[in-house]
Amino acid sequence: MRYLFLIFILLLSCGKAKKEVEKTTLNLNISQDIVTLDPRKGGDFTSSTIQFLLFEGLTKMTPYSVVSLGLAESIDVSEDLMVYTFHLKDAKWSNGASITAFDFAETWKDMLAPNFPCPNAHLLYPIKNAENAKRGVVSSRQIGIRAIDHKTLEVRLEHPTPFFLEMVSFCVFFPIHQNTALRNSRWSDVNNSDFVCNGPYKLSKYKQGHEIILEKNEHYWDSANVSLDQIKISIIDNEMTAMKLYEMDELDILGLPFTGIPSDYVPNLMDKGLIKTTSLPASTICCFNMEAFPFSNTNIRKAFSYAINRQEIVNNLVSMDNEIGINLLPESLLPNQPGPFFQDGDGDLAKIYFQKGLKELGITEEELGEITLLHASTGSFPKIAVALQEQWRKALGIQVNLTANEYTVFLDKLTKRNYQIAECVWIAQYHDPMNFFERFKQKKNPKNYPGYENPRYIEILEKSLLEPNKSKRFDLLRDAEELLNQDMPLTALFHWKNGYLQKPYIKNLLINPSGTFHLQQISFLQGIKEDS
Repeated sequence: MRYLFLIFILLLSCGKAKKEVEKTTLNLNISQDIVTLDPRKGGDFTSSTIQFLLFEGLTKMTPYSVVSLGLAESIDVSEDLMVYTFHLKDAKWSNGASITAFDFAETWKDMLAPNFPCPNAHLLYPIKNAENAKRGVVSSRQIGIRAIDHKTLEVRLEHPTPFFLEMVSFCVFFPIHQNTALRNSRWSDVNNSDFVCNGPYKLSKYKQGHEIILEKNEHYWDSANVSLDQIKISIIDNEMTAMKLYEMDELDILGLPFTGIPSDYVPNLMDKGLIKTTSLPASTICCFNMEAFPFSNTNIRKAFSYAINRQEIVNNLVSMDNEIGINLLPESLLPNQPGPFFQDGDGDLAKIYFQKGLKELGITEEELGEITLLHASTGSFPKIAVALQEQWRKALGIQVNLTANEYTVFLDKLTKRNYQIAECVWIAQYHDPMNFFERFKQKKNPKNYPGYENPRYIEILEKSLLEPNKSKRFDLLRDAEELLNQDMPLTALFHWKNGYLQKPYIKNLLINPSGTFHLQQISFLQGIKEDS
């Protein structure tokens, strides 16, 4: 009888081999390499994604709030809303050293040095004398940032800034370990033994263009609530390859801010109910370089904008029910917008504005010259660029050339305004519409890709900062949006929905209010995985 029982077990095991799933590592992929690990110098979406895992600031975004306490134990705000006093937790860097108010103060002052390469320095401009320091008008001692003692940071503002705590949650406000940076200016270089961070994870390995490995930071103040031991992030710029790896269980999650789902797969996966979606405060846009001929002309810019059939692009190339960009901002960021400001794909109106523009420039269509659309070479950028090229050919009768660049080169051309038209994206760094609007306040802002500046627009934004009532402040920001649509330095193509896939063994994948993943609490279902 005993032998018969053993034979029965063997027969069962021949059909299906069983093995225990013992996962301790989360496997992800990013579509392009990071530009920098230094939060002071970052400006691109991918670098920020990794910096959020390695660093933490005074406040942070959690799955439950746009502003929660991070390294700040408590925050005092003066009655006039001009002085913020942050009292720090007892927290440590990944090398075991204490995090101090001095680390914050000097990090922020570094970014405001005139020659320091900080694409996001403008985010600090609400701080007293921050902008003047960046321009070299005043010294760093006059900036409204002061470490009162090791655990107390005081920040004085130029004017009330209703969204200041939301801003401080963004990674550009995260500190670096000053003693390390003073000793080694290249501390954030690839695989540097001096790399020090303060977030839930620390850097274990970084092979440029190939792989980033993060490990749980045992010195993180809230490490008890970090479930993952390790995150492995491959760097593959092909969505189809990433999809195949997901199907082979080599990747655990697909979706932004990591690699997206290939559009060809979306309809079938949606039909099967496998894709989950969440709205993102982000958009794909077209920027017009107002310093480049012929886009110095408002009517030419409008002609190119009105000629775009956004619904066609969403239906054929995006396939995630994204909201078409007939309003400049996503509704999740600025509700109750007064638009739509124009009809989608209005070719007839586009022709009228095109002829107006040519007349104002004093040229014929033949004299228009060569026009080139700049775009990144990864993701859906190339396919959308081809669609725009064809739509402009049909509506305006002109041939637009396409130029694709690797992402870091693409960003460099955008910030230096070395382009005519660019297909790009903007993603909210903090959860307030001012995040998008303030970049157009000054032409010299490197994030002001079109080179737009309008005194009336500046006046509206400055007035909004002094408005304590949120509803009235948003009314003013809607006026600013209307002015942008009149001047047309850029136009939205569509506002994003993040479609994502997660393996059935993933537990506790939470979503932040910004629509991105919160990874710290992820765990894995332990059980039996059967192979045929």
